[in-house]
Formats: sequence, C-alpha cells, structure tokens
Amino acid sequence: MHNQVYQSTLGKAINTLLLFLTLIWLMSCSEQKSGETAKSGKMTLAVDRHLGETATLQLESFSRYYPDARITLMPSPSGTTLKHLLNQNARAALITGEPETAEDSLFAALHPPLRREPVARDAIVCIVNRFNPVTKLSLNELKTLFSGKEIVGATPLLVADDYRLQSVFAASIGISKKDIHARGSINETELVKRIATDTKAIGLLFRSSLNGALDEGTIDKQIRIIPLSKNSDASRSFLPTQQNIFEGRYPLVTTVYYLYYSGDALAAGFGSWLTSSGQKAFEKSSLAPYRSFERTIILK
Repeated sequence: MHNQVYQSTLGKAINTLLLFLTLIWLMSCSEQKSGETAKSGKMTLAVDRHLGETATLQLESFSRYYPDARITLMPSPSGTTLKHLLNQNARAALITGEPETAEDSLFAALHPPLRREPVARDAIVCIVNRFNPVTKLSLNELKTLFSGKEIVGATPLLVADDYRLQSVFAASIGISKKDIHARGSINETELVKRIATDTKAIGLLFRSSLNGALDEGTIDKQIRIIPLSKNSDASRSFLPTQQNIFEGRYPLVTTVYYLYYSGDALAAGFGSWLTSSGQKAFEKSSLAPYRSFERTIILK
C-alpha cells in the first residue's frame, strides 16, 4: 500500500516536473522570438533578381555593424518577389518600380499593413551591338519600336519574365503593358549575348542587371549603351550614369522600394539602414542612392 502511494506520489512529481520543464522551454522560445530587435534575429529578404548583387553588398555592410542579424537573400524573377512577401516566405522585399494600383490596394488591406520605403534609384538602359548605326534615341522612338510597328533594321528585345521592367517601361512611354511587342529572352545574360551577335537587335534591361549579364572582358566590347532623350526634338541626350540618374536628367529612371510588415523589428531595422547609412553603399553599386549621403568633414 505504502509502495503504491509512493509510486503514485513519485509519478505525480515527475509529471509536474516535466510540465514545469516544458513551460520553461516554451517561455524560453517565446522570449527568444519576442527578444528579436532591429539589430538582431533572422529573416529572409526577397529581392528582384537583378538587385541581388547590390542587396548582397548591403547585407555585408549591415552584418559588419550588427553581427547578431542573420538576413538570407531570396532572389526571384520580378513577377514573384512580392508573392514571397505576401505568402510570408519572406519578411521583407526589395523591388524596382512603382507597385501597381491593385498591389497598393492589397498592401493597404493587409493586417499588419505593408510599409513601403524608397531607398535607391535604378534606370532602364537601351543597348545595341557596337556595329549598330543608332547613336541616340528618344522615348517617342522607343515607343514606336516597342509598340509592334515594323521598323526596318531593328529587332526589339526584352527579358520575358521581367514583369517590373515591362511595367515601368510601359508607364514611361505612355502605353499599356499588354501593348508592348518584343522578342523575349530567357534572362539578362541571353539578351546581352543576342545583342552581341546581332547588329539589328535593340534591348532594354535595368542598369542594375547589366554588369551581371556581361561576360568579363568579352561581350562588353561588343555592345554599346545608347544615350536617350525625352523628346525627339530634344537638343541633348543622356547616358545612364549614376549622376544623371540621381539628378533626373536620364529619362528612364525609376525608384527601388523596400517593403516590410509594420511592427517587424528586424525588417524595420534593416529598412532604416537602407535609408540612412546604406545610401553610401548604393553609391558604390550599379544603383544611384535615393538621397545624397551626408558626410562630415573635420577641419583641423
């Protein structure tokens, strides 16, 4: 009898101890999750594929200052980047170009809502074979070329799955995205290789993706970037240099946005970095910063 009571008491004690340890473990997990800060924790960042190189530079800089933050990149075709964010496979996203009206409405309806911060400037560049006789183009001429009108000696090219580029370009020349007509390439590298061997090809791609698409020291010698002007009668055309992009002289400039869920500490912390110290890193990339980075000069 006493043995049964002892065993019963011991069993209850063990169960109580196991319950206590389980509660401690759960509380520890909860504390670790809620203890995430703007400078520590783990998250996945979805980025438009062409922004991968620049995003990597930003993460390396951020990690040097905040080693307790672990941010993993998820490069994707521009048509799926925001889907990763909306499906919560990623906690933040970096995209090129203005979200469309339907996307903005969806963002506002989410709980918590998505926040959108402008962080950099990109541009659509026009490239041709070095033997192509074209020396400059206007937006009106690009509109004619990419609207399906036959132009002798010209073959328009786009990356087939670059949803953002098509959207930005269509808005810039005043047509609907569905009215763009061009031959599609699988990716940026294929587009550049096609232009390097075709004197009739004229291609569009984001400036941020051009460097990654070039083979070192080979293909880049076979292509040229065409200066652009806003109007056919414009006296000057401009190349997509970082300075021309930042100052708005180049006509096909667009904004790079950082999106994240409101209330997410680490995502907000990285966003704050991109809009402040991260502007200096953008100056060293293929993008242009969104705002001028302030420098302090100490005079002795």
